Amino acid sequence: MTIGLTTFISSIAILIFTISLAGCETVPVYDPSKVQWPTSQSNPNVPRGTIPEANPYNPAPRNTTTNRDSSAPTYNTGNSNTNNGRTGDYMGYPALRKFIAKMNQEHKFSTAFLEKIFRPIQRSDAVLGKVRAPAEGKAWRAYRPIFLTEDRIRGGVDFWNRHNTALTAATQKFGVPAEYIVAIIGVETAYGRNVGKYNVLQSLTTLAFDFPKRGDFYRSELEHFLLLTRTEKINPHSLTGSYAGAMGMSQFISSSYRSYAIDFDRDGKKDLWRPGDAIGSVANYFSKHGWKRGGDVAVPTTISGNNFDQMGDVTAKKPRYSMNQLSRAGVRPAGPWRFWSDKVSLIKLVGTRETEYWIGGKNFYVITRYNHSPKYAMAVHQLAQEIRKRH
Repeated sequence: MTIGLTTFISSIAILIFTISLAGCETVPVYDPSKVQWPTSQSNPNVPRGTIPEANPYNPAPRNTTTNRDSSAPTYNTGNSNTNNGRTGDYMGYPALRKFIAKMNQEHKFSTAFLEKIFRPIQRSDAVLGKVRAPAEGKAWRAYRPIFLTEDRIRGGVDFWNRHNTALTAATQKFGVPAEYIVAIIGVETAYGRNVGKYNVLQSLTTLAFDFPKRGDFYRSELEHFLLLTRTEKINPHSLTGSYAGAMGMSQFISSSYRSYAIDFDRDGKKDLWRPGDAIGSVANYFSKHGWKRGGDVAVPTTISGNNFDQMGDVTAKKPRYSMNQLSRAGVRPAGPWRFWSDKVSLIKLVGTRETEYWIGGKNFYVITRYNHSPKYAMAVHQLAQEIRKRH
């Protein structure tokens, strides 16, 4: 009788334990070895910036082997704040806990998965220092020489020669001249030589939760980044880019990557570390933002009087003046022009000794959608013109 009662009680206990397990959520195990890694970063045997010129849409099969450690990277844990045993800086942040809950509720990310992703992340003081002192803060005469160099001009001509077929195809499809596609890639990464050294996940986490001035923007970019890596089956820890989280030869931020990156070489992946996709994606970006096929970007001016000064834009604004309005204010184009739009802008570039005035069309404004600084757009324009002259 005693043995029978004991057996009965044991059976009940096992049944209760089994039922409790059945009610638990199954937590997926994060196994980076089963995640596809970006081949353009991980394969040292594939030279950066090469695609077969015979057919830009069908490059040679990629070598998918990697020499990288498949485990998540080890971040510097020298910070004495270990957050109750955790190695990173952010797991104790209420804002991160709120962000994780949002990703779980809106996008069905596993909470345990996100906790594992964020646990090793530490704040990057280097990123915070960079974002507080961007190059666009320089005067035009100090900013321009950063990009208008002999090396960058020659590099642009060489890039154009090596990828002429892909550039020609992009121009035909999207209407964006090859020199502007080349100049963007030249300004952003020196034609793929400098795609950034910062861990993108660390950069975006730092800016999302420790840069209040633009915290909302960077939390949105962090959301896009996690969605991007899930869609493309990439380990979130594996990508490097700029201090602001821009990636690839074209330096797309995560939201732009998801919206405008295209598989231009038709190999089944949107890989901005490869020139074919970078070329097509830059052209697609400009096209989607309203590039006028055959239209000028900007022309220099001749000026007289002083009625025009208040019309000059030092920040990016949509074209809003007619050529007649500028003419009445004493501003005239210094040469022939063809903007294909009724409205233009008066661009004011403040230098260390003198101020330059240019007339910009819709295409100039489109370049400022890539980077909102008129100085950036003018550097792209002038670099494009120099590359064109030598090609």
